[in-house]
Amino acid sequence: MASKAPAGSVTFVERSPGWLRWGGGAFLATVAAAVAVGAAIESVWALYITAAALLLAAVWWCFLVRITVEVDGQEIILRGPLWKRSVQQGSVHNVAVAKDTGLNTGLVNWPVTRHERGSLTRLNMGGAGAVTFSDAHGHRYQVVLADLPSAEQMAQAIES
Repeated sequence: MASKAPAGSVTFVERSPGWLRWGGGAFLATVAAAVAVGAAIESVWALYITAAALLLAAVWWCFLVRITVEVDGQEIILRGPLWKRSVQQGSVHNVAVAKDTGLNTGLVNWPVTRHERGSLTRLNMGGAGAVTFSDAHGHRYQVVLADLPSAEQMAQAIES
């Protein structure tokens, strides 16, 4: 999904699919409720704090987690949960668009992952289209978007 921001910049925002967002939030809230019951039975304050943290994590996952890519003509700002990078737009090369399964490789399925011995950073909330580009240092970034037309729009914004 693309939206216009001030001064000719373009911002792309991706959130996880509804079933994943609400399913993950429901799972975290259920675990929080179970821990809260255990805290009430055992009267352990650390469990109350743990339950509150899990409930906050559920709210965070359901309403706040997203991947954002802002292209403003001078730099590309990539943001993910607990992660942010800035790449000078003039140093970007090898921009490519491809179909994607939306699945991360490996055991960890966090929205921002590093692959191939740290040479690729993948921002993924699930989707069918991916934009891959390299910076001046040879590090590659891959952003997975909901569909291929959105990926093509992002590639055009990055290349211009």
